[in-house]
Amino acid sequence: MSSEARIPADRRARVVIVGAGSMGAWWAREVVASDVAELVGVADLAEGAPQRVIDQSGAADPSAIATGTDGVELARERGADLLINPTVPLAHHPVTVQALHAGIPVLGEKPVTETLPEALSLVAHAELTGVPFMVSQSRRFFRQVRQLRSFVASHGPTVMTSAFFSLFTEHDGYRREQDHPLLRDMGIHAFDAARYILDADPVAVTAVGARPEWSVYRHDATVSATFEMSDGSLFAYHGTWNARGLPTWWNSEWRIGAQRGSATWDGTGVPVLGTEDEQETERLRAAIAAEDAPEPDQIAASLVEFVSALREGRTPLCEVHENLLSFAMVEAAVAAVERGERVLIDNLLEEARRDAITAEADPAAREILQSWPTVREALVAPR
Repeated sequence: MSSEARIPADRRARVVIVGAGSMGAWWAREVVASDVAELVGVADLAEGAPQRVIDQSGAADPSAIATGTDGVELARERGADLLINPTVPLAHHPVTVQALHAGIPVLGEKPVTETLPEALSLVAHAELTGVPFMVSQSRRFFRQVRQLRSFVASHGPTVMTSAFFSLFTEHDGYRREQDHPLLRDMGIHAFDAARYILDADPVAVTAVGARPEWSVYRHDATVSATFEMSDGSLFAYHGTWNARGLPTWWNSEWRIGAQRGSATWDGTGVPVLGTEDEQETERLRAAIAAEDAPEPDQIAASLVEFVSALREGRTPLCEVHENLLSFAMVEAAVAAVERGERVLIDNLLEEARRDAITAEADPAAREILQSWPTVREALVAPR
């Protein structure tokens, strides 16, 4: 959002983590191991939880890391350069709004927040404060995803892309009672990766969910959704936590069909690229095989991207405006399942804006929401 460098290049970024659950613990380990950041505080409402996260983080001096119950207040006290927010989705909106208005950049976990109206509210608060807010969409930082994006750019346009996800997973906790748990937990990864690979955005979606009799989930943990994309292609997602045997990896299995070639990726190895020209195919495969230098991925790469952007005064990849349409794909697929009809993304965005305006407590943020010509225009406008 800002063109100002917020962190000097000669020191590590000072980080406070708010949320001491399993994701908070993962983030703590990554920050401690990072070359670009240092952990200065962990906050959580649960007594003892921050200290448990610190104790397992691998920190050389755990006593130097502060604890508290209010992450934003702790960030102020510790002079933090950024706040990482892996709280439960219900807390994403209030914690992020508080941090942005305190002038503290936020690196949030997916989903951006619990509902689409709340997500639009966060976009408005980011515009109002001018404070950077990035959502960690870790699949973008896999080398293979970048390679697929490069292939599509040179061999597209695409006509059909599919992602197939299948793991027999019986989560405990709130997901067993959550509406559309598979879509809301896993769909966002494939949807955001598809937007990045195709360099295209969603226009409409049809979807159907299923709940087999052996499922431990109250709602559908098996879903098939087909998106119409802005480049005229189709993106099909098929996901399930209910099928046993032959699991995919967490990244799904991909197939991309384009005008001048096709690609497959099993979600963990190198992509397989093919064209009708054997020499071109060999050249492409050799180029991918040559890219073998170690590099960060997943949330470690998200951290590097955000700190680098704060140092350089640029907009980070996955900034909230850019991320919003990936979250909208999830909520549009949910709406398509529930309504049993094709859902237009722009219509859903405008419905959400009306709800966001009604619910917004900050007059200045409400005015920003009202000022957008359309939601889509506000999201894609240069910043």
